[in-house]
Amino acid sequence: MPEAERKKVVHADPTKDFFVRMITRDIKLQDCIFDLLDNCLDGANRQISHLKDAPSENQRYKGYWAKISLDPTKFQIHDNCGGIPLSDAIDYAFHFGRKSNAPIDAAESIGLYGIGMKRALFKIGRKIIVESSTVQEAFSVHINVVEWTKKDDWDFDYDDIPRKDVVGTQIKIEDLNEGVGDEFALENFTNSLVRGIARDYSLFLQKGFSIDVNGNNVTPFVYELREGEHFKPIRIQYTDELGVVVEIFAGLAGSPPDDASAEVRMEKVDYWGWFVLCNDRVVLAGNKDNHTVWGDGEFQVWHPQYNGFMGVISFRSTDPNKLPWTTTKRDVDLTSPLYRRAVARMKEATSAYLEYTQQRRVDMDRAKQMENASPRKPLATIPLRSQMELPKFAPGPKTKLVTISYQRPPEKVARAKHSLGNINLSNKAVGEATFDYFYKNEVEG
Repeated sequence: MPEAERKKVVHADPTKDFFVRMITRDIKLQDCIFDLLDNCLDGANRQISHLKDAPSENQRYKGYWAKISLDPTKFQIHDNCGGIPLSDAIDYAFHFGRKSNAPIDAAESIGLYGIGMKRALFKIGRKIIVESSTVQEAFSVHINVVEWTKKDDWDFDYDDIPRKDVVGTQIKIEDLNEGVGDEFALENFTNSLVRGIARDYSLFLQKGFSIDVNGNNVTPFVYELREGEHFKPIRIQYTDELGVVVEIFAGLAGSPPDDASAEVRMEKVDYWGWFVLCNDRVVLAGNKDNHTVWGDGEFQVWHPQYNGFMGVISFRSTDPNKLPWTTTKRDVDLTSPLYRRAVARMKEATSAYLEYTQQRRVDMDRAKQMENASPRKPLATIPLRSQMELPKFAPGPKTKLVTISYQRPPEKVARAKHSLGNINLSNKAVGEATFDYFYKNEVEG
């Protein structure tokens, strides 16, 4: 071909080192492990979808399990969720990104972008073995990340292996990346992982799925709201114009604080706020910022006064691409019209509770008695209800108040709390009690 007719191009091939760094830099280690758990659950869903007699929904995952092992030198995850068919492994499972011709996954799947498993593997370590066995066949893929990045092509080699007794997938990772082994060695990391699994996979665990971390079975956190004579949470269901089924729960989960000052800290505060679920997987947990309703310019900023509130919104679809989550599955797409329409309903569901936290100050003792008398009930047992029902309090006579603010050494404040008979008093309550004492004895007395 003459020089003048040659095609003029600039090369734009990605480098593997850059690619690996970019897909792993903005995701936490715990969330990578969650991505691998998502694959296990999608495998179980595929198996269940092929059953002639589908199990009841509350026992949907009974008999399926995933086991996670962490130590400073290696990571393992093993499941019995059906394995990866060899044809899928060759054409789709190890592809970076979901191909347009990829087969439709199980209904209401939670692994959708085709990047989670590879990102997790690269985030954790450099020597990786993936072994998978179905009823018909089995294979293994060995990945040496350092050597793979030197190759021009992006493929991984696989070997046929004998079928295993357990039909499922096992991933082993060694030569852990810098800092990963140190985190795995920390008891705090393991405890945080277990708490996260208990919270974010609660509905799967309650439906029979078993997750084991270092030999210990994870017990699900059960989302509950108070329901009784005086408190009735809202529960609404609707189908969005995109065909996504949306369900919203909101109400009292625990009593609000006596003191609304910013210094108040309460047990289980991580469970107050809004929770966003996509196909049963928690995406946002205990949210208290403008990713849900709080302080978005049209709604109140979260305040400790609202402690005790829990809202849960669930999005479900057979097409996970319609759901308002991001690739990390740890955030929501704030630009999603589906999500913005839902936020308007979430605000309506929240407003009644915020008004209640103001009204209850009129008769705090009566409010606490009614709150404590209302049992907590799992979300699944709460009936459909279009409005939240909460006690009403008639406003008392208005008294003009002024604020008194002063500082004293913390050791003296601690001694004052002890003298007042309650070391857990807030600093505000100490100030009020000491003023009342002075006024009664020195002004009135």
